[in-house]
Amino acid sequence: MAIGLTGCTTDPENSGPRPEDSGPITKAKMRLVLDGITEDVGAPANDPEVAARTETTDNPLGKCFVQYKGFDKTATKLNIDHARAVATALTDRGWSEKRGRDDDGKASDHGTAVIRSVFKKRGWTVVMDYRQSSDFRVLSLDSFEDTCAKKAQAPDGAASSD
Repeated sequence: MAIGLTGCTTDPENSGPRPEDSGPITKAKMRLVLDGITEDVGAPANDPEVAARTETTDNPLGKCFVQYKGFDKTATKLNIDHARAVATALTDRGWSEKRGRDDDGKASDHGTAVIRSVFKKRGWTVVMDYRQSSDFRVLSLDSFEDTCAKKAQAPDGAASSD
């Protein structure tokens, strides 16, 4: 004879199987999202200094952020197509592009190009910024949990009403 036990729990992380890409987005999940997307599109790994800085900050606002920053000083590992692929990957994974993409797309006579956009999903915002110059290229993904950021920015530590 076999006896099985089932239990009830209010812990959302341990309440049984849940559909993929559901439930709250934690900082750990956001780290996986940013690392996964950038790896999938072939962008450079997150800069180790950026990763360390966001994990060790004492700034209350910093506790709301997960960042990715890929640098390429040789201009051989990162290009504008990586940024476009990241934007596509975010929307393919259910992120809504809330601010139309600023995409000048072609390098100017001075060798500069910029792409910027803002994405939202389940209480998080991702700000994507790609900059290319003749000396370097950088792709930044700054993500933050909206309620946490509002609370950290409020003078008394309470969430603001706007």
